[in-house]
Amino acid sequence: MADIRVNLTNKFERDESSIDLVRALRLEVEKIAANYPGGIFQLIEDPPGPPVRATVLAEVYGPDLETLDQLAKKIEAEFVNTYDMVEVQTSIPTDITEYRFRFHRDKLALAGLDPTTVSRVLDQLMQGEVLGYAHPEDERSQVPVRLHIPRQNRIDPDMLERAFVTNSHGKHIPLSELVYVEKATQSKPINHKNSERVHYVGGELSNSAPVYAVLDLDRRLDEMKVSETERLTTANLQLFPVRTNALEGYKMLWEGELRLTLDAFRDMGLALGMALLAIYFLLVGYYRSFRLPLLAMTAVPLALIGVFPAHWIFNISFSAASMVGVIALAGVVIRNSLLIIDFIQDYQKQGHNIEDAVREAGAVRLRPILLTTLAIALGTAIMVPDAVFGGLALALIFGAITSALLVVIIVPLLYRRMMKG
Repeated sequence: MADIRVNLTNKFERDESSIDLVRALRLEVEKIAANYPGGIFQLIEDPPGPPVRATVLAEVYGPDLETLDQLAKKIEAEFVNTYDMVEVQTSIPTDITEYRFRFHRDKLALAGLDPTTVSRVLDQLMQGEVLGYAHPEDERSQVPVRLHIPRQNRIDPDMLERAFVTNSHGKHIPLSELVYVEKATQSKPINHKNSERVHYVGGELSNSAPVYAVLDLDRRLDEMKVSETERLTTANLQLFPVRTNALEGYKMLWEGELRLTLDAFRDMGLALGMALLAIYFLLVGYYRSFRLPLLAMTAVPLALIGVFPAHWIFNISFSAASMVGVIALAGVVIRNSLLIIDFIQDYQKQGHNIEDAVREAGAVRLRPILLTTLAIALGTAIMVPDAVFGGLALALIFGAITSALLVVIIVPLLYRRMMKG
């Protein structure tokens, strides 16, 4: 296993983005990896958000470990055959050969040796032995002089014939008469999550979003045949996560970036709903009406008109930070509606009819609304290049601008229609 870390210069000092560099490097690394079948390579960029095992990640649960291994390999094959999927890997450990040294107890007794003495000789063969210490003139500390056998020759049955151990009578006895070697497979670790056995199958995407790959894989993997009597069940694409139970059979749960996105949007959606509900009840108490607060809150959907096109134009994904911007936007843009409604009501109290009040409201309140919007846009623009808070800034800037331009037209017209009705 090797790890190579590439440190990039400041993003303002180069023309290529880190994602473009990864895509270019991946093509070159794939050419090298083609010469080493079975090798696994990954190009990993430090994520700006919470770390995940893989962009597209499947957790496979089941009662039998061997069947779980086979099932994970089938799922891995489906990952490989998915569009735009690269760097597919599983958590199934690689088989590692283990050599175990066993003693001939009867021969040890006949030779007058004990297992401790033979173990020490074996340790010298495997690990080597420090014979002494050198004191070079240029070194501040002494340097150990170690005698050891090259690694490629350490575990060799023929080596035991050439290595001897001396008993108490001074007789040299070859280790091959006292020790024999068993070749076995090293025990593998078993992954657990929530006290259930689990295998992970993950992959990265070169250009596309995770949702497309996950929906395609979910369609192909759901009800996949595990055995003659059992089928695989896929889950965890709902807003609320699913807990698994091995007694329910073999199940695959989706994790990775899509699960983080669902959790974030679920929590932010609930927060937005609670914020709008609190604003509504405050306005009900202020206006003593159930209809006028709804009219004031039309500024929120008008603001969303500018949020999503802005993300598309700037090629920034709509993230949890963007959702935070939408929640903050709700309170800002509703204030614009309140300025117009209050002006209309004050103008009517002065004896003007509703037609004149509506026309004057849009014209008189346009300047303060635009100045407020401009202050929001200029104050937030500094965050647009940021990898994490760029979405938040775009939501605030373009949501506020769109709402400001539409509120001065739509809210007066809706108020006129509501009052005439």
